[in-house]
Order: sequence, then C-alpha cells, then structure tokens
Amino acid sequence: MKLFLKLILLPLIFVFTDLISRFPLFYLYNQWQLFFYFISVVVSISFFILIIILVNKLKKSKVLFNTSIFFLSIFLLISFLGSYVFYTFNGFFPNFYSLLYFKTEPESAFLLLKDSVNSQDLVYFTLIEIPVFIYLRYLCFQDYSKILNRNIFLAFSRLLVVYFFLFVYHNKFDQCLIVDVNFAINLQRHLVDNTDHKTFSGKGHSLRNPALLTKTKKKSKFNVLVIVFESMRKDRLQAYNYQRETTPNLEKFRLEHQKEFHVFNRPYTVSTTTMLAVPAILTGIGSHQAKELVYSQPLLWEYAKMLDYKTFFLSSHSMQWYRFYNYYQKNKPNHFWTKETSRKPFFNDLGIDDKFTIEHLNEQVKSVKKKHFFGVIQLNSTHYPYNIPSKYKKWKENFSDSYDNAVLYQDAVLKELWENLKKEGKLENTVIFFVSDHAESLKDHSNIGHVDSYYSETISIPLMVYLPEKIAKNYKLKNFLGNKNKITSNIDIAPTIIDLLKIDENQEIKPLLSNFDGFSLFRTIPADREVITMNNNDIARFKIGVSLIKGDLHYLWRINVVPNREELYNMKTDPKETRNLISSFSKSKLEYLKRNMKKHVICRKFLRKYEIF
Repeated sequence: MKLFLKLILLPLIFVFTDLISRFPLFYLYNQWQLFFYFISVVVSISFFILIIILVNKLKKSKVLFNTSIFFLSIFLLISFLGSYVFYTFNGFFPNFYSLLYFKTEPESAFLLLKDSVNSQDLVYFTLIEIPVFIYLRYLCFQDYSKILNRNIFLAFSRLLVVYFFLFVYHNKFDQCLIVDVNFAINLQRHLVDNTDHKTFSGKGHSLRNPALLTKTKKKSKFNVLVIVFESMRKDRLQAYNYQRETTPNLEKFRLEHQKEFHVFNRPYTVSTTTMLAVPAILTGIGSHQAKELVYSQPLLWEYAKMLDYKTFFLSSHSMQWYRFYNYYQKNKPNHFWTKETSRKPFFNDLGIDDKFTIEHLNEQVKSVKKKHFFGVIQLNSTHYPYNIPSKYKKWKENFSDSYDNAVLYQDAVLKELWENLKKEGKLENTVIFFVSDHAESLKDHSNIGHVDSYYSETISIPLMVYLPEKIAKNYKLKNFLGNKNKITSNIDIAPTIIDLLKIDENQEIKPLLSNFDGFSLFRTIPADREVITMNNNDIARFKIGVSLIKGDLHYLWRINVVPNREELYNMKTDPKETRNLISSFSKSKLEYLKRNMKKHVICRKFLRKYEIF
C-alpha cells in the first residue's frame, strides 16, 4: 500500500493543483463537461502509473531508462506549466489550433517562442525539472512485482478505450480536460492528422482569381499611400487622446495640418488575425463574407493601375507567413518588395525592421518623376515581442511599456516618410491613409496578442486620413466629415479608394461595388451600421467565435472557452468591457442584434454547430 501511495503521489499533486486552478470554472460546467473532466483525471492518473511500470522494465538499459524518464519529466512539466502559463495569458487552455501554429508556421512559432522565453525562465524550469526527474527515477526503480498481475493490464486495455472516447470528443470538450491529457490528445490529433497543409484548407492562403481591370482614359492627378500598421491599438496613439507621448512626430504632423488630418473615432477590424485582416483592407471584403469574394475582388493597387499609377507594395513581413506569397502571386503591383526581397534579418517574429521598409519607400517616392504613385506599406514594429533599438526604450516598467516603446519607435521611423515627401515636394499632393490590420491585447481580459480575442482592445483600431486641401477641394466633404464619429472599419478603405479615384461609375467597377459590406468614407454611413469580426472561415479556422458591433453595444459569442458563452457590453458606458450585460438583455433584443449575421453563409456555417442560431 505504501508503494502504491508513493506511485500516485505526484499525479495526485498535479490533480489537486489543477482542481484549485480551475475551481471557479466548475460552477460554469454542465453535467457532461464535469463528466469529461472526471474521466480525464482517471486517465491522467492511470496512464502515469502505467508509464512508470513500463519504464521500470527498462532498468537493464541505463541509457534507455534515463532517457525515458527525462522525456517523461519534460512532458509533464510542459503540459502542466505550459498549459497554465498559456491559460494565464490567453484565458483558455492550449487547443488543437494553438499547436497547429507550430505545425504550419514552425519558423514563426519558434522565433516567437525564442523571444518570449528568457534565460531566467529556463533556469526556473530546470530547477523544477531536476527534482521531478529525481523523483520519477526513484519511482521507476521500485519493485512493482507485488502489485503487477493480469488484471492491471486488462484495466489499462480498457483505459485505452476510454482514452479513445476522450479523443473522439476532444474538439468539443478540450477545455474541460485536465491539462496533461488535453495536451497529450492535442499532440495525438496532430500525429494522426494527415491533411496536406499545402492544400490551404483553413490553414493559409491559396491563389487568387482576380477580376481583370483595364486601363481607362482618365489619368492620375495625385499620389496615394495606404499605411497598414501591425497590431496597433488606437488608444495608444496621442491622436486618440493617449496621455503618453508615444507618437510625438505624428502628433506634430497632425497639429500642423489640422484641417487636412482627419481622425475617425470609432473604427473596428473585421478580423484579429493578419491572415484575414490585411486581405480585408486590400479588397474591402470581410472575413464573414464568402471566400470566393476574398479571392476575386481586386486589390487596391489594381484600381490604381486603371489610372496608370506607378504602384508598389512594400511589406516588412515575410510572405511565407500564412502563405501570403500565393495571395499576391497574380496581378502584382509594379514594384513588390517584402522581407524575402529585402534580405534583411528577422525583427519581431517573421518581419524586418521598419526603418528598412521606410527607407525603401522613400527611394520609391523619389524615383517617381512623370507619373503619380500608389503604394501600400505594411509595417511590423508593433508586432509581439516588440523588439526595438535600446535608445527608444523610454518606459521600462512592464509588458505594456514595451508595446508603448514599439509605438514610439514606429513613430520615429514614420517621421522619415513625411519629411521625405516634403523634401520631394510631394506632401501637398499625396493622400495618406493610416489603418491597422487589428489591435492588440496587453494582458487585458487575461490575454496577450490578438488572434484569440475579440474584446475591444483587439478590435478597436486607428483609422486616420491625411487629405491635403489641394486635393480635398475637388470632393464634397460633408459626408466624409460627418462619418468621423460613426462606426467605421478597415473594410471601408477599398470603397473609399474607389471614390477617391472617381472610378465608381466605371462599367467594370459597378458590379464589384455590390460585393462590399463596408462603406466609402465619402458617403453617408448608416447610423445602424454593424461590424462583424471573425477569425474562423474557409481560409482561417481559428476556434474563436464571432463579434458584432452595433451602436454602443458589443456582442460576443465565445467558442474558445468552455462552456461556450455569450457576452454583451456597452462600449460607451463600459469601455474596458468589465460588466457583462447578457443576463439583463431580453431574448428578443439579442435576436435583433444577431439577425444580420444570419444572412452571411460563413456565420451560419461555422457557428450553427455551436448553437448560436
């Protein structure tokens, strides 16, 4: 009996720790979810006993014996400690899609891991791993002949059946399982997943089949730049009343051009993953719309080519990321420059230092003499882990400060852009759009990053437009100015560009306008406008749910937590989204909020099985 108690001591400690850590969640679990948790605990303890007994049989081979114990101790610590750390930062335990990132984007994932784990973390891990290894080795040396019999192996064969049962229903109940079993099944699911990830089914971009546009007799009259920020929160910019001086150069530029610099106060993204958000900006097609539209609607520079612009796309990002090289393969701009063509070193995940991108942009601006230019610039400075030169580390207190320092650095880099435009005499004849793919969570709502969150901090993005008076006088700005306090989105950029270029009456363009779910900033945006945010469709299959902005209300249906739950916030009275109003809202009012989602096939297809409709 004493030997058996020693054998189950460590797994019981793990179970007790797990019980304490998720105790508040048990009040939310239904009977089935509690049942699956209980079964997973039994499996966890039983498999631990089985593995110890099996390793015990390897004592004759010291190398194999010690190697097996080493990997067992590593697995236990990673599955437990790793899962709890992940939960602390993300609000849910690792799932199939968390590990899928390592499978489909290994270079990016390991770079991110390298930047996230420091030497101090490795020291702590080693200090914990050593006693666990010693204790496991002690257990494996014991004589289990007295407790071994045929019945124990019969019991473990039955246990495999139970494990298979958990495996089958894992996708639905993963967040209910004890963390080591959940982690093991996630790994197992990837081992048996024979999907060819080059087919891009929900795991990256495929080739576009864009509509072909022909040149018109009209010629360009001014320049256009679309600056796409990465993971930029609007509340960290001085233009949106942030108290820290994170954007002194942009603020100076804004104040010098107050009548020409327009800040839109309520912009939201349609996706919190770059894989869907950047195409949404370039096409005007949201992630809740059909995949066919994302791959057929022209990109921004394709409209510009109609007016004989010199077009370019400059990106600090790698095009290997989410296989964007496929997405841009057809109908490229006149000049296409990315991380791969730059040959610059990695800087913040799979990107390069933005200073090189802006330097190259300035070269492009300078090279355009007889024509006008139309450029899309994708930046990377504010991508996690927010690496920047040490001279820009102004705030040094916490994680959030690192992000502010990255914003400060990006501001310094952007200063070079408008100074060069001014030097070249092109500033007064260049329209500049500033927009972000999505925003960023900085431990808000127990989350870091953006992909797994639809809260305000990840969907509220900046949207600003520098529209020189010389160009603005040719447009009626009543609607444009009136939209500054209305709900806007990054899918509004494309229809706005069409109006800016005055090609909306073109016979090739007219049929395309009906595909937009966004609105031109030059036209009246309806007061009851809605913005749907999704990361789960036929292109990206992240298990997150859906977000809906309508008026001051923000509705969320979260499927990355168990139990799946509805949340509702009043963004005007509760901007931090701390008070869930769902229980005080009538079913009829909720149905009214969700009504327009039902018309979108993507929303119905991916959320019906989670019983939202």
